[in-house]
Amino acid sequence: MPAAAMRGDITYSGRARRVAVLRCLVAAVVVTILLAGLTALIFWLVVRPKPIDYTVTRAVARHFNVTPPPDATANATFYLTLAAANPNRRVSVLYEWVEFRVLYGEEAQLAVEDAPAFRQPRRNETLLDVRAVARSVPVGGQAARELRHDLAAGEVGVDVRMRARVRFETGGVRSRRYSLQAFCSPVVIALPPPSSARPFQSVPCDVAIS
Repeated sequence: MPAAAMRGDITYSGRARRVAVLRCLVAAVVVTILLAGLTALIFWLVVRPKPIDYTVTRAVARHFNVTPPPDATANATFYLTLAAANPNRRVSVLYEWVEFRVLYGEEAQLAVEDAPAFRQPRRNETLLDVRAVARSVPVGGQAARELRHDLAAGEVGVDVRMRARVRFETGGVRSRRYSLQAFCSPVVIALPPPSSARPFQSVPCDVAIS
């Protein structure tokens, strides 16, 4: 056989092997994705977990002040308590990381704080105490003016957002990781002096899991 023909056969054979390997890899990835989806579907169909409820049950702000525009900044310490209620009889929740944000409207993010990972047992209510500090946080002109007006009026309404990565566990079997978000608004905080402060009204949160 001519040398050129042999080189052509070898080149074709090598290309065919590479194509075959690539097809096997693609097939393996597709099968893995399908199996993961099927496992998650079976988990939800068998366990049928109920939604986790979150409620802001306490909100206090200390040393809250906002400097005037144009270079406005905000300082405050927020003390928050969120009640996380797991009503499920068979499902525990594993929180791998948790983050809280205190926001003022769509413009100003006042404070961010992480919370330690924890495990929430079934049929359990866990209270999450958060201390979020704002130190010279830049605030836009419009938000600063509105905040200063609220402070003068003796109360301020903020939004509290919780983000977490969670897994669900039942019978020693854990689900895949899910992204959980809870949005609590408006959280109206009465400012000192305490003698004139109104009782805090608990705020239920909207929850999304994806």
